[in-house]
Amino acid sequence: MSDEALARIDQLLQVQQDHHRDLADLIAQYRQMVFEADEQGADELYRVVSGLPGGRYQVLTTHLRETWLMLQADTARLMPEQSGIERDDP
Repeated sequence: MSDEALARIDQLLQVQQDHHRDLADLIAQYRQMVFEADEQGADELYRVVSGLPGGRYQVLTTHLRETWLMLQADTARLMPEQSGIERDDP
């Protein structure tokens, strides 16, 4: 495998790892919010939980899906023989 292909794959996997860490941190924040809301009563708990997962979660999960798609596409492009695609390069 070329150094370029390996570097790109590694870069995209690092992005995935970073997004998953961010997502884990966000879920930990959600858990804390739930416990704090519970202390304030059922109305506040309902308000907090019904608003989950929230916009930041949606953005992170979208980035995760898109990065997996980029990884698949870039790998196919960088490794055309293995992917079965034909290249039109002159």
